[in-house]
Amino acid sequence: MRRVLDLGCGTGNLPVKANVEVDEVVGVDIDERRLALARQRFPQRSFHCARGESLPFANASFDRVVSAVALPYMDIPRTLAEVRRVLAPGGSVFFSVHPVRFTLGELWKCAPNPLAMAYRCYVLLNGLVFHASGRNLRWAGRTESFQTEHGLRVALERAGFGEVVFSRPVGRLLVEARTAAADGRGRVPAAIGFPVSSRARSWRKASGGENSKRNLPPAS
Repeated sequence: MRRVLDLGCGTGNLPVKANVEVDEVVGVDIDERRLALARQRFPQRSFHCARGESLPFANASFDRVVSAVALPYMDIPRTLAEVRRVLAPGGSVFFSVHPVRFTLGELWKCAPNPLAMAYRCYVLLNGLVFHASGRNLRWAGRTESFQTEHGLRVALERAGFGEVVFSRPVGRLLVEARTAAADGRGRVPAAIGFPVSSRARSWRKASGGENSKRNLPPAS
């Protein structure tokens, strides 16, 4: 059975260009109101309220992770470390993200509101930091940035992804990548990144550890 995680699922619409052919879809979002609507629209799916930086699933729970313009609002290195953790060996990702022209457009719309412009300047600066280092800066407890091919490649490879491919249909920036497959002994190269979240460790312990690592937690 092919399992797909929709990260930042909103009301449940899968990214059109993700080419998802699945037996099971699980959605994650931080907005309970949107999740309530998603549950009404897609009662056959499972939806959870959680952040991308702390996914409530056991290791290797999914075969593919997709996300439509949700990654720009997350701590990208931590989210990618979590995404890699919940992907099975050889699993793949699809993300649509914000190119710099989107952020410049939002900055233009904010004029002449000084507070809104200050925030958009932070987003612009954060995007430049991400481009150079593949990392994010937080501001007032939030994070938002634009993404570039260079920054995404650095962040993805640091998190343990390879086969990174970019495309730019109609000014959008799309990226796909894949985790390493297991070797002949069933071992997978370790990711370079952040440790498993305490929330994820609690799910793994409750589900019986590695022997049941493919089991998803009960729907919230």
